Amino acid sequence: MIDPKKRRTPGSRPVMHDSLQTSSSSESQSSSSQVHRIVNSRIEEEPHPSATRDVEVDAYEQNSPVRRVRRSKNNKLTAMLQVRNEQGRYLEEVLQDLSVFVDEIVIVDDASTDGTPDICRAFPKVVRLDVLEKPLFAEEWRLRNTLWQAAVSTDPDWLLSVDADELYSAEAKKAMRKLIDQDYADWFAFRFYDMWGCRTHYREDELWAMHKRHTASLVRYMPGYPYFYPQQNHHVPRLPASCTVLPGVCTELKVQHLGWAGSLEDRVRKYLRYKRIDPHGEWGNPAQYESILDPEPRLLPWKEES
Repeated sequence: MIDPKKRRTPGSRPVMHDSLQTSSSSESQSSSSQVHRIVNSRIEEEPHPSATRDVEVDAYEQNSPVRRVRRSKNNKLTAMLQVRNEQGRYLEEVLQDLSVFVDEIVIVDDASTDGTPDICRAFPKVVRLDVLEKPLFAEEWRLRNTLWQAAVSTDPDWLLSVDADELYSAEAKKAMRKLIDQDYADWFAFRFYDMWGCRTHYREDELWAMHKRHTASLVRYMPGYPYFYPQQNHHVPRLPASCTVLPGVCTELKVQHLGWAGSLEDRVRKYLRYKRIDPHGEWGNPAQYESILDPEPRLLPWKEES
């Protein structure tokens, strides 16, 4: 059995933002040198240069009251989603998939004008559905915070932040219980792949490389810990920013992001929406916005297994 103290990765920092962010070679290098990584559902150890940081975190945990709420078994996994006008897209498939491996689902509907709330109500594991009267999409940090408050009100042990167009791989779903039933890590990050124009290929170039770094989407909820989101109107982290100072693990488990997998017309609509919300690139990369319209992007075949 691996010593939990050797599993902690206090020096690791996952990417918290969505796919419309640039990645550098230094980010890729730092994300690959973790103390601990998970390949599929196997746990493997790797060396880490900053062993002294482990001592600092150990001292923090010994003196912190949050240590008492870390349970190594029988944890409840709650998925949380923010949705808006998802009828006819991927929401039903995502909820069907989540219902297989999570215990509960909490949803905030951002004032949909279609049948999205009815789709959500059809799934028994949706234990809370809040339908907003006025949309908060233009103030995304408020929407994220609204979702977080709704989710923690259900007394979760772990929260999985999922968008309405994301599917976890079979290996990720298989490993999920192993990830949450332990007492050494408080968050886990995954590799997200931007599927492009289909489900068989993902995009990879200097502007589209989210899968080369890690995105944290699974976090232990600890009552009393200060959780907060940065006040951004767009590209807000899916988990509170304060989560990253806690010990966590970057895994090699995969997630398919289907947001760009639809038709060209669908991608053009998303391009126009991003340009309207963030015309000056205050929250994202203008070059990446423009690259959405590339006629011949570089695509690579998707493989379910690592």
